[in-house]
Amino acid sequence: MHKREKIEEAKYFYSKMIKNYELINYFRYNLSAFLSASRSVLQYAFEEVNPKDKSIAKPEAQNWYEKVMEDPLLKFLRDVRDDNIHVEPVSFRKDIEIAIKEAVGVGESLSAKIKRTDGSVELRENLIDAQPKMKNVKATVESKSTYRFDNWTGDEDVITLCEKYIQELEKVVKDGVSKGFITGWNRE
Repeated sequence: MHKREKIEEAKYFYSKMIKNYELINYFRYNLSAFLSASRSVLQYAFEEVNPKDKSIAKPEAQNWYEKVMEDPLLKFLRDVRDDNIHVEPVSFRKDIEIAIKEAVGVGESLSAKIKRTDGSVELRENLIDAQPKMKNVKATVESKSTYRFDNWTGDEDVITLCEKYIQELEKVVKDGVSKGFITGWNRE
């Protein structure tokens, strides 16, 4: 029940993660809230396909849910959320990429080899001042932070995984509703 509300709640915390990206503690708090809200979507679906009254249970709905939960992303973020609630606060690493860009001055020089008609050769060097011309030299430093889960096997960062998770949850709910395994997409 209330899957749409939990997806919207997860989207809210996802937007807060992006807004507070550089504030690592705020990012962590919003990630924790995101994981809890988004996990509720699948928990509600589980409760529907595994009712307490086993006489009304539908094996095909239970099979559908088990197949859904084979998805590596759904399993991974389920486990991250469960660890966050029951073991320790969610952890991730912060990768920082630093680029230093600097303009370099270049000097000029010119050498000439002169061959005369009498066969003699004259070599002239340093016809232009060889001192570097250093105009408007600037150095800039750019950095980019990326949060990653240590035990995720893919290349995606935390933000990308969370975005994909929301998309997957929406697909799961729509699929379950279309098959009649779980209740509607609108407010229930």
